[in-house]
Amino acid sequence: MEVPQQVMLSGVYKVTLNWSLMGNVGWQNWSAFSEFPIGISAEKQRTLNVNLHFSDTCQVAIGQQLRFAERFLWSAGFAYDSSTVSQANRVPVLAIDRQLRYGTGLQYEINRDVIAGAAWEFMDAGPGPYTARRGPLAGTLQGHYSTNYLNWVGVNVIWKFGSSGS
Repeated sequence: MEVPQQVMLSGVYKVTLNWSLMGNVGWQNWSAFSEFPIGISAEKQRTLNVNLHFSDTCQVAIGQQLRFAERFLWSAGFAYDSSTVSQANRVPVLAIDRQLRYGTGLQYEINRDVIAGAAWEFMDAGPGPYTARRGPLAGTLQGHYSTNYLNWVGVNVIWKFGSSGS
């Protein structure tokens, strides 16, 4: 799967020795993926292009990192992403609206070369209202998702090898 090109500008500001603020703004070129080929297997292969009406998206995010003990680093942040598809062109398969993302994580420095961590992210993908007009014979499918939420949990290990120890 190809991913759309993107431009992102990020920055970090060290407020104190143990506390940093971060932020970024970005843009993704989802409109380049509006035409999607669909193949029909038959004696004579047939391919149709479907226009998914994707729009470019923008993102704004803020976050912070706090070293609250010598070996512990806590991170937390919030991000907003605009919707890839307008309500008029949304389909039940991809009924994602704007996205609000909340995340937090904790890292523990086991020693100078090994850091272990865990993180959690919650995404509110909006109510995702959709209206799929299928023509005069198939009718219209209309609805929304009352809870359009996703959760991610991750664990990580950072192993620094070959470092000079500085």
